[in-house]
Amino acid sequence: MKWVDTLRITLLLSLSLLFIYMLAKRFKQKVMAKELPIASHAELLSVQVLYHPARLRMEVLLPSSEVLRPSVLDTEHVLVHKWEETSHGNGKHVLELSLIDVSNGDYFLELATSSQRTVRKFSVKHT
Repeated sequence: MKWVDTLRITLLLSLSLLFIYMLAKRFKQKVMAKELPIASHAELLSVQVLYHPARLRMEVLLPSSEVLRPSVLDTEHVLVHKWEETSHGNGKHVLELSLIDVSNGDYFLELATSSQRTVRKFSVKHT
């Protein structure tokens, strides 16, 4: 009967510790959610390369009015092309930007705002 008592004590202690751990974790989540709200940021939803004529299509979701500064970088992050800054209100926006003098290969799209910089890789394959 001694092993049964040991098992019972072990289970009671481990369940008690697990319950305390879960309570502490839930308390921390609720406190962090109330005290430290996450700042909203621009989200680059998709990037597509369209051809004839070659252009870059991107979908962007903005939480507030932002000035977007898109540019193309090569694989070594050297600036290849930079488009004009454009101002957009909050919501979902579709942008189509022409790809001028871009040969086949891999590139990076850099989309910068006042508070962040997002980089996505894309490939150009002319036939």
